[in-house]
Amino acid sequence: MPISEQVVEQIAADVRKFGETATGLQAMNDNAKRELGELRAELDKHGKKLDAISAEKIDKIAASVEAQDAALAGLKALPEQVERIDAVLKRPGVNGGWAGDDAANEAKAAFEFAKAKLIARGELKPTTKVEGDEAEYAAYAEAFPHYMRARNDGAMKPAFQAAMQTGSDPDGGYLVPTTVSSRIITKVYETSNLRALATVETIGGKELEIPRDEGEFGYGGWVGETTAPAETTTSQVGVSKIFAHEMYAEPRVTQNMIEDAGLDIEAWVANKVGEKLGRIESTAFFTGTGVNQPRGLLTYANGTTNGTIEQIVSGGATTITADALYNLAFALKDYYTQNARWLMKRTTVRDIMKLKDGQSNYLWQMGDIRGGQPATILGWPVDRSEDMATIAASSLSVAFGDFKAAYTIVDRLGITLLRDNLTAKPYVKFYNRRRVGGDVVNFEAVKLMITSA
Repeated sequence: MPISEQVVEQIAADVRKFGETATGLQAMNDNAKRELGELRAELDKHGKKLDAISAEKIDKIAASVEAQDAALAGLKALPEQVERIDAVLKRPGVNGGWAGDDAANEAKAAFEFAKAKLIARGELKPTTKVEGDEAEYAAYAEAFPHYMRARNDGAMKPAFQAAMQTGSDPDGGYLVPTTVSSRIITKVYETSNLRALATVETIGGKELEIPRDEGEFGYGGWVGETTAPAETTTSQVGVSKIFAHEMYAEPRVTQNMIEDAGLDIEAWVANKVGEKLGRIESTAFFTGTGVNQPRGLLTYANGTTNGTIEQIVSGGATTITADALYNLAFALKDYYTQNARWLMKRTTVRDIMKLKDGQSNYLWQMGDIRGGQPATILGWPVDRSEDMATIAASSLSVAFGDFKAAYTIVDRLGITLLRDNLTAKPYVKFYNRRRVGGDVVNFEAVKLMITSA
């Protein structure tokens, strides 16, 4: 005999015993009803009428007995339902009929399906008969794929509801607390750090003036003991002015978000604004126009006089050659090479690392990280700067020089914050300001490489 039939027969036997117990309970209930009737008849026979309280108590007992009678009727019906299921299980598996272990599973599914529908409609009572026959299984088989599709795409509504689960909010997901990390995964933006290499001055006004010695004193020549000297020329003096330009950001956040968020929103906003303004000013130090913003290192024309920066060709239309690096390094006066360094984009560093000299030695020398020594090209350290141009035709992709002598940054104010929670309710405005400027002050202290043959 298949295992599934053994299981069903055991269940049937247990339910039959339960039915016999229900029959015994029914007999006891019948005796109670009979004795209650005899009591009323005996009282009426002797003409003794009951008082109102006693009559009410007897009526409640009678109603309780009748309710038990209805419940016991439902219990007595269970063996008959199990007998029907047992009979269905024993039918041969013809034309999709049920047999074996699959039969037990399908019968159980049909029975549970019928019960679930009654529960969903609020119709399951002790006296309700739950039908789990082939017709009910057919309804179950038809509804199940629709239920699965409704779970996936919402195209159809299921005929029954699944057990509670955390994956669905209505099914219980709302009851499961969500843990929010105090850490935020932040996108990384590449930037430059010319501020760390240049001269930085803090000012108390709107601009910084730097006197410039733009020439030299004249020479009168060699003279004899009695020769009268003639007047010689003096140097020309100029001035460089660097204005502190204003930049701002004004993010807005609702008051509720500030109060209810699981992290310090105001600190997060301040950090994000500071990073953004820092990247914007770094870009301006390289490519700024000088109009309401700093003047960039890469914006000056080619030349060797004040107001121009000398550009050395790379030796290739879209490449950098080893010879060009030598030419660029030796275009700088020895005075400035003492503190000189290379400045280039990360991808430019990659391409230059592949260059070799005539003896197949790499020009790039890896630094000693443990000793704190930076990587070098021709003996000078290399700094990465993502605001330098990518290697392309006519691009300024490499800078070499003493940037502390060449470029000056002025700070008027750090980032100041005006917090306004009144003028744009329910939003809180965070008005952030920064005043900063920058410009080249010594044009011979830096050289640039232009990609050209």
